[in-house]
Order: sequence, then structure tokens, then C-alpha cells
Amino acid sequence: MGKLKKIHRDGILKYCENLPIPIVVIDGEYNVIFLNPEARRQFPDHESKSKCYQITHNLDKPCWEVKGDSACPVKKLKSESRSYAFHEHESGEYHVLVAEKLDEDLFMELYLDGYITDIIREFKFLAEIDSLTGFYNRKKIENLLNQEVERASRYKKDLSLLFIDLDNFKEINDTYGHLTGDKVIKEVAQIIKEEIRRTDFVGRFGGEEFLVVLPETRPAEALKVANRIRRRVEDKRTGVGRITVSIGVTCMREGENPETLFNRVDRAMYLAKEKGKNRVEVL
Repeated sequence: MGKLKKIHRDGILKYCENLPIPIVVIDGEYNVIFLNPEARRQFPDHESKSKCYQITHNLDKPCWEVKGDSACPVKKLKSESRSYAFHEHESGEYHVLVAEKLDEDLFMELYLDGYITDIIREFKFLAEIDSLTGFYNRKKIENLLNQEVERASRYKKDLSLLFIDLDNFKEINDTYGHLTGDKVIKEVAQIIKEEIRRTDFVGRFGGEEFLVVLPETRPAEALKVANRIRRRVEDKRTGVGRITVSIGVTCMREGENPETLFNRVDRAMYLAKEKGKNRVEVL
């Protein structure tokens, strides 16, 4: 039975490591004892701070003292005398598991409880994904842009955007049909995926438009990424002849909000269209 528990425990850890949402595990004294890669990326303060309320909310006291008991899973854990408590942060931004210790019994309970919660999370995850490309949908990429703007502002980090639009896409649909058009979109999406980092975000913003969010990226670096994508799309051999993209590039300015940042990268993309398409413009 001990071997089976270890398999389940290791499986849960591996599952958490690969989830696209941040997972934070804390003990009953508010100490963070595990963060998956997404959480480590979202909360860079984990390297210098140890308490959950310091890392996730930048507070000097537990959340319940500021926001009330219901905001704190530690309070729930102690009041219900349970071995663990699970807490989803507002808007699903991240998920918190509170446990006195990461023992085998805990992971057996999590494994059994997980059948239902895994299904729920899977549905929530699929609701954020564009089925054709596997990228985030428009609503999700807009939410991520808002988060990254806030993070870049707080930590004084660079943040760049790419806005990519397929040139003459309506002609492809009209001439070859929508199934062929969908194939072209998937091929372009694959090129974009191969040219960005795992820490970057990309969403299908419209029918043939993609928004790429590049955290901690200067304009010159973003320009290089955009040009690599543009060249690879141009060189791609397809059944519809030569395809090209127009790309706008911009970088967040001090005190800027998501709306003005997006509006500028949108203008940059349309400037690339006006100047002849199959080009990159920076604003």
C-alpha cells in the first residue's frame, strides 16, 4: 500500500508541476512549502519571502486580518479540523492548498477527491482555449495582458506585445474554402508557438489575428521575434501559395494601462498593413 501511496503522491506532484495555472501549497503557519513553475513565475517574491500572504498579496499580516476569515484557507483548515483545505483565489488567478504536512495520507485523500475537481478544472481550462490553435481565446489573453501589465508596473519590468494578422486571409477563404483557411491558421499558429518562450503568452484574438504577450522583453528583442515569425511564415510552403503576415510591435511605457498598450500595438499592425503588408512595424 505504501508503494501505491507514493505513486499517487508523485503523480499529484507531477500533475501540479505541469498545470497551466499557479498552484501554491502552504502549511498551517502560512509558510509556502511548494510552488509549481507557473506560481514561481507569477510570484517572484518567493525567493526572498516565506509567508503566503507576503508572496501572493504583498501583505505583512495574514489575509484574514485584512479581508476577513473567508479569504483565508488556513482559517478554514483550523476551524473545520481537517487535514487539508483547498482555496481558489478570486477569478481563478491561482489555487492554494493548505496542509500541515505533505504526507502520504494527504496525497491519498487528494487523489480520491481529485476525480471531481480534475474534471471541473479541465472544463474551466478548455473554456479558455481556442479549439483550432490550442492558444488562449480572446477573453483569456486579455485577462493575462491585464495581469502582466500590473506585474510589469509593480516590479518595474519590461513588457512587449506583438499583434499578428494574416494578410489577405479573406481571399484564401473565398478561393479555397474555410477548411483550407483553418489549416493555414493552424500552420501559422505552429510557427508562432515555436518562436516564443514557454514564459510567453499567445491568444487567438480574432479570426486570423494573434496577440503575443512577452514578459520581461525589450522592444529590440520583441522585434527579433516578430521578424523571425514573419520570415518563417513567408517561407512556408502551403497549398494556397505564398502566405504572409503583418505584425505590430510595442513595449509598455511607464504608468501605462492595458488599453493604451493594446491600442498602440494595434495601430502598429495596421501601419504594417498600410505600408504594403508582409512587414513589421514598431510604435
